[in-house]
Amino acid sequence: MRMQRHFTWRPVAAAAVLACVSGAASAESPQDRYWMGLEYFYPTISTTAHIDATATSRPGTSIKLEDELALSDRKGTPYLDFGMRLGENWRLEFEYYALKRESTKALTRVIDWGDTTFPIGANVTSKFDSTIYRLTGGYSFVKSQQAEAGVGFGFHITDFATQLSGQGTGVLTGAAFQREAHDALVPLPTVGLYGSYVVSPVLIVRGRVDFLSLKYGDYDGRLVNWMAALDWRFSKNVGAGIGYRYVDYKVEATKSDFTGEVKYTFKGPTIFINAGF
Repeated sequence: MRMQRHFTWRPVAAAAVLACVSGAASAESPQDRYWMGLEYFYPTISTTAHIDATATSRPGTSIKLEDELALSDRKGTPYLDFGMRLGENWRLEFEYYALKRESTKALTRVIDWGDTTFPIGANVTSKFDSTIYRLTGGYSFVKSQQAEAGVGFGFHITDFATQLSGQGTGVLTGAAFQREAHDALVPLPTVGLYGSYVVSPVLIVRGRVDFLSLKYGDYDGRLVNWMAALDWRFSKNVGAGIGYRYVDYKVEATKSDFTGEVKYTFKGPTIFINAGF
């Protein structure tokens, strides 16, 4: 059973406009008005999820995807960021990355996933794709040639798609090959802090943290998202560096056609090149 997306808009269009107008976020010095960066993020991944039945009130089985479905617990991905200043103290930022994973494994226990039950021993192919967009504005209450600190507000948008397929029993279809797929686009508002400091003419230390704990409408979400980095600006406008990113995310949905929970943690090192003007 394929669940329809619950949102008709997509943040991609907004991101494309922002990228064209500016360039985007976080790989900047306090002097840059526009900045852009390309990273390689290599996180360890931990994911837990359950999808409840929509045809009945049966709760879904909570699954540790990396352990029980053999999804990779470490995978690298490109990470794009862009940003621009609006005047001296205001700024816009956009970030994007995606992780797509797939595996096949024989189950060691019965799993109820949505309206399908997969028995012990069934060879189940699982897919879990997550695409993350971060779109924020910020105000710098400290701004000089050497240092910057401010508060940000915006959206952390997660587009996730899950699918299990294999021999199983459907609530409405009986015993047969089953493909149970669900997806959702979930925007969560965030607040946060950011800062950077020019240690020397070629070294910049920077970091930020976004956070949220909020229940609204049919969603109950929690998010902690932080990063820290050291930039080496080896020329006036181009640099490179290393950093670390951490994302802890949880969302529960209680919609009539999609009830369940997804929790994941991404954490690991990143290397990057960036440019600022």
